This record gives sequence, C-alpha cells and structure tokens, in this order.
Amino acid sequence: MPSRESFIERIETIRSTSKDTYLVDRILTDVEHNARARLLRNGLMVVAFTSLEDFIRARTKDLLDYISRTVVPFPKLPQGLREAATMGAMKAARDRAHMAKSAGEDHLALLQEAASQIASTAGGSLQISRYSLGYSGSNVSSTEISGILTALNVQDAWNEISVIARRCGAGSMPLKPAYDQAMRLRHEAAHKPDANVQPGDLQEFCSQALAIALGFDVVASRAATMIRDGDQDILLGKIKISQKCTIRFLDAESRGYVERREHAGRAVKVTKEEDAALMAAVSNATRAKEPLVRRDLSLLPVQWLITDGA
Repeated sequence: MPSRESFIERIETIRSTSKDTYLVDRILTDVEHNARARLLRNGLMVVAFTSLEDFIRARTKDLLDYISRTVVPFPKLPQGLREAATMGAMKAARDRAHMAKSAGEDHLALLQEAASQIASTAGGSLQISRYSLGYSGSNVSSTEISGILTALNVQDAWNEISVIARRCGAGSMPLKPAYDQAMRLRHEAAHKPDANVQPGDLQEFCSQALAIALGFDVVASRAATMIRDGDQDILLGKIKISQKCTIRFLDAESRGYVERREHAGRAVKVTKEEDAALMAAVSNATRAKEPLVRRDLSLLPVQWLITDGA
C-alpha cells in the first residue's frame, strides 16, 4: 500500500517530469517525436490518477483498521459505516473475488478473509474489511469518495475536502469537478487512441491531486478519530468536520521556518534549521492533535502529517 510520503513523491515526480522538453510537442512535421511525447503524457496521466486512487483506498483501509480498535459497540457506530462493513464489504469482496479468479489468483482466500471480517461485526474482536469502502467499482469515482466520508458521518463531503484544501492554501476552486475532469482525462488516455493529454493538464492535475489527497486525509482522519473515541456528535449524526479541525503550519520563509497555528496572529516559533523546526512542529501538533501542513515559499502545501493517532 502506498504511504502518504510515497504518494507525494510520485506526484511531485510526475509534475517535474511533465516539464521536460521530450514531453512537449515540436513542429507538426516531427511526427515521431510528437507521437512519443503524446504516448508518454497519456501514460503519466493514468499513473497520476491511479496514484491518487491508490492513496485514497490505502488511507481508507488504515482508518477502518483504526476504527476497528474502538470500544464503541458495533450497533452504536454510524449506520452508513455499519452498512458498509456488512452489505458493502460482501458485495465488493464478491466482485474482487471474480477479478482475482480471472487473474488466476486465490479468490477463495480473499472471500474467506472478507467473510471472517464481516462476521466479526456480530461480536468479538471487530475487524472492518478493507472492502467496506472504496471498492464498489474498478475505479474510485467522486461518488465513491463522497460515500467513504458519508459513511464516516461527514456532512457535505466534497465541500469539506475543498474547505480544508482552501484553508491550507491549495486554491479556492471546488475539487469535485476537478476530480471528475481528471477521471475523464484518465479514461481517455487509457482507452482512446487519439487521446492527447497536454503538459499543462498533468501539471494542473498534480496540484489538484495533492489538494484532494490533503483535504480527504484531514477530513477522514478526524472523522475516524472521533468515531473511534466515541464522540457523540459524530455517532448521532452527520457533522461538518472542517469545524472540528484547527490546522498547524510549518512555512518556509526567508527568515527561516515559521510554525504557526491557523487563525493565530503571531508565529509559534521561527527556526533557522529545517530539521529542528520540523521536530518542534511535529511535537506541538501531536500534543494539540492538530494536522501539520508544510508549505513552501509560495505558501502552497507540499507535505502534511496527521498527528491525532489515526
């Protein structure tokens, strides 16, 4: 499963690669170069979008494992999550088993593991199946992402993702239309011979992918923590998770690395040395159970850390 760090590294590699001259079309008569460049750009679009899908699925699995360690009885968990952990997991596991069988893999072991996890919802040591959320189709659609957060009792899921991304400095545009457009580009790049993803498309999606992953991670992680801890607000109904989050930043500036809390008028600390600044910020964010977002000189998010245990 891809980690947060490997996802960020892959997206940044694709972003930097998209600026190379061998991906840029030349004059129309340079047919061979242009054909190679188009093929490479299309391939990178598929890899970039798949990387985001993989991150969302991997992070959702981690959070389902985290919620499984709750002391809250299964019948008291949000209804959407209970439905996902039973009916949803059963259907998705069956579909995945068919795919595994077609690929010559051990489909019976997959079904047996999923069945055991589904059965755990009836009592004993709870283990929510990874197939509960994020696996209703071969790809992760925007509806699927909304469904993951809705099952965690997040109200207005995509808006919450956009709100968190905007507060972190990742732009003000709604992210659901951006995701849907990227998915269309991905499908065209993978299946249409005449698809022609441009370098600008790749660069734009890399920025959007980081924003979507950041917003999703912060929202889903905080919701999972509240559910695991038995917070009655989220157990009893859907809530605006963005209102439950205060974000801590570590910003690169000319004077050094500046740690600040969201909405605070003054910096917490200014440190010249990067490693020392990061260590102090992580310690402070962990104590306060606040997500920590690192930003570059342009105050654009480049990395983040979830510190509340999820």
